[in-house]
Amino acid sequence: MGNSFLDLVRKPSLASLSDALAGDVAAMLRQAVEERGRATLAVPGGTTPRAFLASLSHHDLPWDRIAVLPTDERDVAADDLRSNERMILENLPGATKSLIPLRRNDMALEAAAVELSRHIKPFCPLDVVVIGMGSDAHVASLFPGDDRLAGGSAERGQAVLAARPTQLEPRLSLGPTALMEARWKALLIAGEEKEAVLSRALQTLDPVSQPVTLLFLEGTVPRIYWAPG
Repeated sequence: MGNSFLDLVRKPSLASLSDALAGDVAAMLRQAVEERGRATLAVPGGTTPRAFLASLSHHDLPWDRIAVLPTDERDVAADDLRSNERMILENLPGATKSLIPLRRNDMALEAAAVELSRHIKPFCPLDVVVIGMGSDAHVASLFPGDDRLAGGSAERGQAVLAARPTQLEPRLSLGPTALMEARWKALLIAGEEKEAVLSRALQTLDPVSQPVTLLFLEGTVPRIYWAPG
């Protein structure tokens, strides 16, 4: 990754990278609690973050004062094997009482996004956001080709967006502004393919075609955590 301006942490393995990320996240959460009395942490689903969350669970943190929420969630039940909420709680059990579900199974997806936006807005700006990236440069559930990611979009500032990606389950996602305005951001990626995807994306800085670039357009530049795989 040749961009010299990037804040980049490289480790030889995903295990060592996860430990390094967990240590940095724990430090940022402690600082937030000390300064503001509480903290907010958004974390991704999927397989790559599991080791990070498990490592974070070993840090002594005041979880009763740290609100935790998924960066995105599939439109499935909380106990579904595909649920990000389930994966987070399995690996970070300390967040059981402080987790903010990114779901409202009692209403339509778009109405749920509006209601959840009202609920989550008071927690913004989020203190810490850890986010992954797909091989198509999507982040959370903000996928390429979504015009709502453009700068002039009226929905860009909504804290939560409904997403209906082609051939994938409907889902809810933190919106661009909630991600961009976080006080501290970490982008967790593994493998040479993801490194190449990010390098190409940063050459365009077009959030509609390369959603990951949202993280670099406003607010703090994310610290990138990368391992070979």
